[in-house]
Amino acid sequence: MHRTSPRLLPFAVPALLLLFGCVSAREAGRHPGQDPESGGVQVAVFADDEARDAGTTLAEPVSGVLERREGRDWIPLFRSLESSWAIAGLEPGRYRVRFDSRLDDRGQPDALERPLVEEVRVAGGEVVDVEVVLDHVSPAMVAAGAAAVIVAAVLLHEWLGDLDLPTPPSPPAWALDAAFWITVDLAAQPHSWIPRDRAPQVTSHFPRQDERIAAARVRVVFALSEAIDPGRGIADAIRVTTTEGRVLSGQVGWVEESWWLIWEPDEDLPRDSVIRVSLLPESVVDQVGAPIRQAVSFSFRTTP
Repeated sequence: MHRTSPRLLPFAVPALLLLFGCVSAREAGRHPGQDPESGGVQVAVFADDEARDAGTTLAEPVSGVLERREGRDWIPLFRSLESSWAIAGLEPGRYRVRFDSRLDDRGQPDALERPLVEEVRVAGGEVVDVEVVLDHVSPAMVAAGAAAVIVAAVLLHEWLGDLDLPTPPSPPAWALDAAFWITVDLAAQPHSWIPRDRAPQVTSHFPRQDERIAAARVRVVFALSEAIDPGRGIADAIRVTTTEGRVLSGQVGWVEESWWLIWEPDEDLPRDSVIRVSLLPESVVDQVGAPIRQAVSFSFRTTP
């Protein structure tokens, strides 16, 4: 039997204690679901402990993903920029919620100091509540924990190297045909579930409806329910106009790792204006050719 290297213990134990002390993603409870055969996950993200105690979710966009364990891999099922969302109709099994970045006022991702991950086991007939707090402990404590973990990881890698373990396989290049239900408005309609279509859907967008934006150039972001084929004419997928009908020039792109369809302006946006954004469904299709079923439009305002 291979024994743990004595050099590992002085670092591994403090590392684990520090990480448990700064946990900012956790399973907060469970409540009955609507279907005894399937389960769900409900997520709420808070800026800090005070906001959590007040029940006030994060006001700014945050990039989250729900993944399911398949063999040795984690397969993404759902992505959103909202700070509260829920998925129902999930097959029982192992899942995890992961948050790795926030969006700044220009629509650019700002990576969190460390990804916030919580693994849960979904069972039929119940919904798992996951609570995420972005500012749970002091940065000094997080840094100390991270340093201890890095040292422990180096020693652990050296120790595991002697075991000649097989290399994990690469994630499969296929997507799960998952049928589940989503909601992104838990406070207003906690029991209003939207069926996930067998076609791409917009799960969230930035800026939000009627949001006031001070940045001169703003990247518009549509988070989608699944990956699309970027080679099928997405250049004209997003149309951005002023209230006077002037079309604003910009470039459309696809961020594969986030399932984001983005539009970036070629020049500064007009000030003190209402900007209208439209996603044209016929220009966006998934990897088997299914298009988005309906157009999505919203407006935001630029400050003077």
